[in-house]
Order: sequence, then C-alpha cells, then structure tokens
Amino acid sequence: MKFFVEAFDKTTELLVFEFVIPAIHDEQVKAIMEWTTEQQGWEGYDLRADQLVALEKLVNENFDTPAYDFQLTVNA
Repeated sequence: MKFFVEAFDKTTELLVFEFVIPAIHDEQVKAIMEWTTEQQGWEGYDLRADQLVALEKLVNENFDTPAYDFQLTVNA
C-alpha cells in the first residue's frame, strides 16, 4: 500500500499538494490511524488535528495550515 497526505483548499476544494509517506512508516501510519483491519487500497480518511501532528512528526514535515483540509489516502 502507498499512503498519501493530501491537502485540499478549503475554499475551492481543489487538491493543493500531496505527500507520499515512505513505506518504511507503514506500521506507524496504521497505528496513528487506529486501524483494526487491513485497508483495501482505495480509501480516503479525513485527518483529525492529532493525527496530522503525529504524521508530521513521523515524516519530519510541516503540513498544517488553516487554509487546507487534510486527508490520508490509501492506494494499492
């Protein structure tokens, strides 16, 4: 699976950017998202503030901005 953090403009709802989370972090991503079942490869999840902060720390990036809504997507 590939995990992406996607940022959407709150006004236009257009995708502004996406960040690929390196595969080495797959197990940590699953724990942050609190998944109890395997993902299928087509899901998208709205991120809570605490989840976004945890993902930022995991990959040493700063995504958060008040202008964007964030999702984590799962791709096979």
